[in-house]
Amino acid sequence: MRYAETGFNLEIDLTRGNIEKVATDPRDTELYLGGLGTNAKILWDRVPPEVEPFSEENLLIFGAGLLCGTPATGCNRTIVSTISPQTRLMAFSMMGGFWAPELKYAGYDKVVLRGKSPSWYTSGSIMTRWRFGTPPTWRAKGPSRWRD
Repeated sequence: MRYAETGFNLEIDLTRGNIEKVATDPRDTELYLGGLGTNAKILWDRVPPEVEPFSEENLLIFGAGLLCGTPATGCNRTIVSTISPQTRLMAFSMMGGFWAPELKYAGYDKVVLRGKSPSWYTSGSIMTRWRFGTPPTWRAKGPSRWRD
């Protein structure tokens, strides 16, 4: 990890059904410091000011805090950022738990969702699986069934 980050974002385009592992710029972490700052930078750079909150051009970003997944205590925050339908400005929410550290352990700093899915679908390569009583984990999925 460089500066407690993995250096990669997982970008999911729901319209095309693409999933990409995208390398991040290390200067962004130095300039914008972690989850909320880099989420705001991504929204500023990639979402035009006139975008509608529920349009395909809007992004939904799940980011892990900078120190998630490190031995630092209490650093388990997930930051969710998008353009708000209520204010039409950037909105964010933070939550604790296992999701952000698990994202870091999977090798990603953020999950960036864009586009609009034509229907409910599952990806052939990455899925989030939630089992009752255990934290969410990232698992590889075969073409038609889960591999445990």
